[in-house]
Amino acid sequence: MQEIKLRTGMARRFVALVFVPFFTVGLALEANGQAMRFQVPYEFKFGANVLPAGTYTFSVDRSWLAVESASGAVTRQNIVTRLSGPAELIRSGYLIFDNSEKGRILSEVWTPGLAGILVHPVPKGHGRLALSGADLDANRAYSGEAAYKLTCAKCHGENGKGDASADKFFQLKIPRLNSDEVRAKSDAELRDLITQGSKAMPPVEVDESGFRHRLPPQDVEAVIAYVRTLKP
Repeated sequence: MQEIKLRTGMARRFVALVFVPFFTVGLALEANGQAMRFQVPYEFKFGANVLPAGTYTFSVDRSWLAVESASGAVTRQNIVTRLSGPAELIRSGYLIFDNSEKGRILSEVWTPGLAGILVHPVPKGHGRLALSGADLDANRAYSGEAAYKLTCAKCHGENGKGDASADKFFQLKIPRLNSDEVRAKSDAELRDLITQGSKAMPPVEVDESGFRHRLPPQDVEAVIAYVRTLKP
């Protein structure tokens, strides 16, 4: 599961509250038979319940959002309202959490092609943390070259030979991906750099429909394969 951040400006532009009856919200999502499964990597609060990290299925039942654990235990909470936004552009679904020093509280659920639902408003001053379901969709993948151009090229250059303007901006010589040093690294080392970053480089992220998130596993592997094709 990919941890992602919301770009405040984009979120404000796209996400507006549209107040509709609870029953109407339920019908809108139930009619499409939408249910999403997520591997949530941390403990989170849902209504009055604190749920441990694990695999959960999220679905709508009339005016309720139901969260079912891998063991079959179901927790429900009333839907507050429907959210308008870029749902038609979202291919994989998202969970949005209220993220503060008190922990994480499930706030929004966005279903591919449909509107989102709100179960907990995020108070002013709190952070918003999101998870993408992209890695659960076998059909959702970029080619290695496309993923590279969306993420790595701005710093490492279109062909991996570097970018002088990026070197100047960051005040360091960014590693050339076609160099012997990088080519000597194992796939595991490159995977760690892409997913975890280093002291000089943050984890690789991509911006989709206003949601900025880390690359799903299939895209990470595609980028590694593409980097292997870069010539000195």
